[in-house]
Amino acid sequence: MNFTEFKNKWTSVIDEYLATHLKEDIDDKQISQIMSYSVMAGGKRLRPLLFLATINSLGKEIGPKEIQISCGIELIHTYSLIHDDLPAMDNDDYRRGMLTSHRKWGEAEAILAGDALLPLGIQWIAEGSNSIALVKIITAAIGANGMVGGQYLDIDSTNNQAVADNEKLIDRMEWLKTGCLIEACVEMGAVYAEADEQSKAKLLAFAKDFGRSYQIYDDLVDITETSQEAGKKTHKDQESGKNNTLTVLGVEKSRQELLRLTIHAKSTLVGLNGLILAGFLDLYQKVL
Repeated sequence: MNFTEFKNKWTSVIDEYLATHLKEDIDDKQISQIMSYSVMAGGKRLRPLLFLATINSLGKEIGPKEIQISCGIELIHTYSLIHDDLPAMDNDDYRRGMLTSHRKWGEAEAILAGDALLPLGIQWIAEGSNSIALVKIITAAIGANGMVGGQYLDIDSTNNQAVADNEKLIDRMEWLKTGCLIEACVEMGAVYAEADEQSKAKLLAFAKDFGRSYQIYDDLVDITETSQEAGKKTHKDQESGKNNTLTVLGVEKSRQELLRLTIHAKSTLVGLNGLILAGFLDLYQKVL
């Protein structure tokens, strides 16, 4: 099975699980609808697929429990998007080609939908894995020393000229706000599938490269795609004073760094059944 076949097969399974359980597991149908609105708006399902591809590379079969874990990851990712779009944060009107949650339902409703998705995601991971180790990995990745910390640095560095040329700080900010969760998906897969130390080290090396490169890719999308193509407003980072890799390196050097990370990420998979994992890197071709 190649990457495209893997993605198509399991994306439909992920979508079905999400739609069914967000409807059945939430007592209040209105909050269920608001939560489902953002989760089912589309998206690449990259993070749950990354978890599934990791355990697949280690020879573990994918069943209902594994799908539940992967969908828990997607709920957590969607919570972060809802809150990121809020007026107090990025103040975005569109996400995945649809009105953002706060524009559709109201700001308070959007906050509560995100608040509900986060613990439910952790619950699904705990129930599916029966593993405190996986819960520790995901909660560490999204907390003050991970995604939330990165989002804070992003806000703190906006319109801050002192940060604009600080490559080390921007690298840390972009790793925390994006890379940590991506790395957690791979690490959770490695721990869940009981990878040996050598395989785990290779998988985590891949995750480091992929996690860092994905934010550079996203920054490039902001300047290379139209709003219609991206499903959200583009060319916004520069307008709003956001500092990122492009601020420091410029467009061409950022592309070169993305290509370097892509090549190195593929090299880390040598000796593993990493064909499907390597396929995630093909996403970058449209901006390289």
